[in-house]
Amino acid sequence: MTRWPPRVLMGVGFGVVVHLVMGALIDLSPDEAHYALYASHLDWSYYDHPPLVGWLQWLFLQFGGSNLWMRVVPMLAWVFTAWGVIRLSDAMYPQIAKSSVFGLRVDLLLLLVSPIPHLLGFALTPDTLLMPLTCWVMWLTWQLCAQGEATSKNAGKRLASKHANVNSNQLVTWLLLGLALGLSGLAKYTAVFLALGVVLALCRYKGWRWLLQVGPWLAFAVALLCVMPVLYWNAMHDWTSFVYQANHAAGSQTWQVRKLLLFVVVVIISFGLVVPWALRKVTPGFFVTSFGLPGVLLLFYLSGRGSTLPHWVASFFIALLPMIAAGVVVLIAEHPRTMRFVLAIQALICMAMFPFMLTGGFSSENEKQAHTAPGVGVDEAAKNPFADLHGWSQAAEHGVRWAKEKNVPTMAVTNWTLASRIAWYARPLPVKVVNAHGDQFDIWFGRFAAHEDAIWIDWSLISFSPPVGDTQFARCDLLENLPVRVAGRQIAHFNILQCQDWLGPSE
Repeated sequence: MTRWPPRVLMGVGFGVVVHLVMGALIDLSPDEAHYALYASHLDWSYYDHPPLVGWLQWLFLQFGGSNLWMRVVPMLAWVFTAWGVIRLSDAMYPQIAKSSVFGLRVDLLLLLVSPIPHLLGFALTPDTLLMPLTCWVMWLTWQLCAQGEATSKNAGKRLASKHANVNSNQLVTWLLLGLALGLSGLAKYTAVFLALGVVLALCRYKGWRWLLQVGPWLAFAVALLCVMPVLYWNAMHDWTSFVYQANHAAGSQTWQVRKLLLFVVVVIISFGLVVPWALRKVTPGFFVTSFGLPGVLLLFYLSGRGSTLPHWVASFFIALLPMIAAGVVVLIAEHPRTMRFVLAIQALICMAMFPFMLTGGFSSENEKQAHTAPGVGVDEAAKNPFADLHGWSQAAEHGVRWAKEKNVPTMAVTNWTLASRIAWYARPLPVKVVNAHGDQFDIWFGRFAAHEDAIWIDWSLISFSPPVGDTQFARCDLLENLPVRVAGRQIAHFNILQCQDWLGPSE
């Protein structure tokens, strides 16, 4: 076990404190709430992702499922990621441990000033779990490559008992690698790139003979056994999860350079202004690039179709981080003042997002906007992504209260993007989606029954007209306009309506 010096402990501790504060003070994000719902609806797998996020959250749901409890897993994942990155850096680029900026190791500093890893450090998504799992898979593969090299160089000098010990150690490493890959497959489908990295690295350092050993096939068997729940669930649901992911990744049919360039800029801001500069200063390591480069290239290509999100890059960034840090070490030696300035700017960018998140961003609703009816925009305010982090628990609480008062058994939203947090904070009351398309919410809560009533909730920043018509409800009546106030400003509002007599398709 690698012992962390005091400065490393201080750096990691600072990150954990930030995550604790953020985790306690803001509501769950849409993705967080969706995966938290996995824990309250345990299954072998789910419509959009494998089940590991839900399985892990189930334990903390037993403690009440508060915002802070549901952030324990991502905080631990972030700490293990930091530990894994440091171990990989020490093994592959020892010079990193000898260089520091602002009193911190370069690799840890880069992790601390990267916004996306911080967000994933208190908001659990499948990518959060892939970060430490990527480190574990890479470390085990590195050990296998090193063991194989040592065995081949010293085969004539070792006694039979020592050979047996090496083979035994390798077998344990193979089994652990199978487990790590299996858990990665239970976290997210892009774990296939980890398996690809393992194959590329072992072929590069050990040739093809490793495939003739029993270890790789035992690892494959363990990994396959781990992901059997995903295969079983998909077989029972017409392989719908694989179809959904394939269609989601395809995006729009038109590939645009503009979308690619915009995505690249967002990724650079999200993971480090120094990244492109640093990569030019270090000889690409085949081992590291085997795990990081294929996934990055695919996501960059798919971004041209508008079908990627910045946090999907996180696990591949972690794989490349030791090599990036090695490049930064060279840059620090060549341009110490410039590098300190650039890293300070990156740190400010990273830290600026936290007060914006806590205070609900930079814009507010004016007097007219504060009372708009569903689907009506009056002098639309500037888009405020930080407003999305506030008010949902309050809206769900009011919705549940109205459901009890009106004796209505169901809550509803128009679009699935609004459903996860209302369903999480209103649980166990079902939340159905008006514009459903056969997604996870249909599996959990089903469709509306004929002539069913519902408490319908609308959010002002993604607002829809009341679902009234021949294929929806017969009528909807406003019950409440609920403002969302943060730091003395109204940043959004919810409209809560009672919708009666469902006329559309029913179960």
